[in-house]
Amino acid sequence: MGNPKQKPSDKKSIIPIDHDEPQTDWRSIYVAAALSFVGSAQFSLYFSALWPYLQILDSSSTEQFFGYIVAVYSVGQIISSPTFGYWSNAIKQVRIPLYVGLFLMFLGNALYIALEVVTFPKKYLMLICRFVTGAGSGNVTLLRTYASTASTLKDRPRAIAFVTCGQALGMTCGPALQLIFTPLGYPGFQLFQTLTINLYTAPAYLACAMNFFGALALKFMFKENYAGIIETPSSPSQTKPTSSPFPSIPMYDITAVLICYCTRFTQMFINTNLETIGSAFSMMMFNFSETKAVTYTAAAQGCVGIFTFLTYFAYIGLKLETYISSRKACMLSLIMLIIFHLLTYSWPFIPGHVKMHNSSSVISAELRVGCNTDKFSWCEELAPVNVYLYYAAYIIVIGFAFPIMNITVTTLFSKILGPRRQGTQQGLFQVSGGVARMIGPIAVSMLYSEYGPRMAWNMEIFVIGATLLAWCFFYRRMIPLQIPSIDPEICVMPTGGTKIVPNTPKPRTMSSTSNQ
Repeated sequence: MGNPKQKPSDKKSIIPIDHDEPQTDWRSIYVAAALSFVGSAQFSLYFSALWPYLQILDSSSTEQFFGYIVAVYSVGQIISSPTFGYWSNAIKQVRIPLYVGLFLMFLGNALYIALEVVTFPKKYLMLICRFVTGAGSGNVTLLRTYASTASTLKDRPRAIAFVTCGQALGMTCGPALQLIFTPLGYPGFQLFQTLTINLYTAPAYLACAMNFFGALALKFMFKENYAGIIETPSSPSQTKPTSSPFPSIPMYDITAVLICYCTRFTQMFINTNLETIGSAFSMMMFNFSETKAVTYTAAAQGCVGIFTFLTYFAYIGLKLETYISSRKACMLSLIMLIIFHLLTYSWPFIPGHVKMHNSSSVISAELRVGCNTDKFSWCEELAPVNVYLYYAAYIIVIGFAFPIMNITVTTLFSKILGPRRQGTQQGLFQVSGGVARMIGPIAVSMLYSEYGPRMAWNMEIFVIGATLLAWCFFYRRMIPLQIPSIDPEICVMPTGGTKIVPNTPKPRTMSSTSNQ
């Protein structure tokens, strides 16, 4: 039964020699999903409270400097993501780089806790701690890489859905966790007579705890088993193309890969921008106080988290990918994002004007709501957006569009690359999102400060529209990697066994069951 000279006409497509077919290690996938949640929550956990806290620590800080604080997180991630990816490829494991990432995130959050007690300029220390935390969060790349290469082709959409679900829930539920700490208020209560736990610092304590328990889960519950990689021999005598029994893995479609990068950039660009100006926008547009802005933003993110969970349940439990292809679902998500911006645009024909104030006429901080005419010259021209329409559109559209895009783009990207180690390419995929997180907050803060929310919305509509056009032009190329068959094809499995696949006249793809 293990005779490699078996005739290609035999009906059996796989013949195990020494070992069974590799199976997906679901417990490790679940751990990877939990760690993805931990890494992604580090980015969004502070968003609803970061700007108000910065104003308390240093009232001279501007919206533009706040944009730098948000962006520097992505600078650290841009540096660390490809580094972690290349490192994991070189040592053929993800465990050690994951430990390093968890330590850096723990250190960054510890620095954030110390902001109130240090003599170092506080706004610059906040800049440093966000950079360190961002560098640690680059290990999310390794978790997505693991899900892509540790799962069989049959299990891959579900495995990636688990990991990207953890990542998306971390991004959307991070601000919602702020609601837990809202009753603490400010200045809160003292800890060890020096540090304080309050509305603004409690998320950092939670983040440190998540990093600690994440390291324990990595130590005792995570095992590296790769069921989705076809290894090739290292001996030159075994790799001659004329006699090699191993399948030749062709080069992936660079254009398709670049479009995946652009789509990831667009997704993170929009998500980061909305979170960056979310509190400031609600305080100006809806006359919210700082506390009310934090509460409403956190509550909206909690609702988004519910919709995100329902979307991932549809993919994991109901296998939604069998009803709509990844390509169509991704394009639908981009269209939904455009609709959101059109619904929440401050159109000139909307009746009324936003409430205005200036610093000299209002003494109490609680009464300084609306648009500050001392800071912004565009206040008198701005029409108010309906608060119910804005939050309803935000919860429904963002709650569905982002998780769908997370699953479809990540799954399709993995299949476009093929059954090879993907650490470096997945690192670059993460970098594209990191670049968006770096550029987005700076660009949107500058546009918002100089020209108001209309120009910020115009920029985002342009970016989404350009990405959607790229998908339309190259739609037929956004397909899984095609691997030519070999007659007979004898592959060494990751477990050490072999399989024989009979010759077929048509090339096989990375997925023969899903309509991509």
